[in-house]
Amino acid sequence: MPRRGLFEREIVRAVAGIASGILRPESYEPAYLAAHVAEAVRRVGLQLRSAGETIYCVLCRRGPFTRKGYYLHLSRVHYHEILRLVWDESERVAREGTL
Repeated sequence: MPRRGLFEREIVRAVAGIASGILRPESYEPAYLAAHVAEAVRRVGLQLRSAGETIYCVLCRRGPFTRKGYYLHLSRVHYHEILRLVWDESERVAREGTL
């Protein structure tokens, strides 16, 4: 698998982990990503968190899910959409220069 694919897979896993509550956003500090991309991953993950006790997908409204189920749903069904969201958010963060 090319390196780009490995990075993309790790980005999607991190977003899904943050969104599902499996991974804490403040603990996500990858050494292999630029700071603005890591910040974009955290922001998108927090945007995709489901509000309330019962977890429903913010993107397609499917559910209810367990944490693990939501993680798997996001990483499988919304893979390309998550990459697009992170790409857009990383460009926004880089323009803002908020880091």
